[in-house]
Amino acid sequence: MNLILSTRQSPLALWQAQEAQRLIEDKHRDVDVSLLPVTSSGDKDLTTALSRFGRVGIFTAEVDSALLENRAHLGVHSLKDLTTKIEDGLCLAGVLPSGPTEDVLVTVDGRMLDELPAGSKVATSSQRRKAQLLRLRPDLVVVEIRGNVQTRLRQLEEGHADGLLMARAGLMRLGLGQRISEVFGTDKFLPAAGQGIVGLTARTDNPEAKALVQNLVNDGSDLRAEAERTFVRALDAGCTTPLGVYCTNEAGRLHLRVQLLSLDGTRELTGEMDGNAERPWEVGRDLAKELLEQGAAEMVAEARGD
Repeated sequence: MNLILSTRQSPLALWQAQEAQRLIEDKHRDVDVSLLPVTSSGDKDLTTALSRFGRVGIFTAEVDSALLENRAHLGVHSLKDLTTKIEDGLCLAGVLPSGPTEDVLVTVDGRMLDELPAGSKVATSSQRRKAQLLRLRPDLVVVEIRGNVQTRLRQLEEGHADGLLMARAGLMRLGLGQRISEVFGTDKFLPAAGQGIVGLTARTDNPEAKALVQNLVNDGSDLRAEAERTFVRALDAGCTTPLGVYCTNEAGRLHLRVQLLSLDGTRELTGEMDGNAERPWEVGRDLAKELLEQGAAEMVAEARGD
């Protein structure tokens, strides 16, 4: 059987697609996997701030279009970029084992966050990281940055900023872990839903493709993904919402923690809840209900510009 994976063309996206290719071929010896690289809207426009694109799926739509057009069987995504309301005719068919979930700081000279002087410029394209940073260090200046991992590192070296906030998983997967100056615990930077996880989309009418990727993990990444994404969907939040969501799994019990911030980091709603690992959607749904009762919908709408 021949199986085609659609993927973005950045080095990190290709690493993720090749990892999916390896895992599928290792599990299914009769399957021959090839890659179909595509260019996303987010990759074409490297100047507009992500929060100003005005639509969802800027890194995923073109990858999934290849499925709808029958040019590929599975789409490979960074799960944190994949909207929780997937396009009609498609579904999240499976995930890969999770990589590191933390956020990190990269500086040219190795300084940590507490060592940056007031007025230092820290670059990120994430509204969540911006709000979390300003909550911790309101004396810092947040600047926008775009491009793939290597492009961002080059801009840092060229003096665009004094520090750079990134996902640890991306740097580690590209063999760039030595560039990390500080790894943040979840007490400082609660990660985005699905951070560190690679997701695979498929057509809902393609049971063969879905079956190939439904059991690629044994580390609980699928349970974590379902709990976290259910929470985000129930809150009607999106990739540009300043929202941290993180679920852990110990001995069959899930623990979900969330942090919703205003764009400037001055206002915060937090919550946490335990749940049954056999029904991960329940803890996401129930914790979202609690935050909605505390005014989360207004904060989400405000971040969206409604």
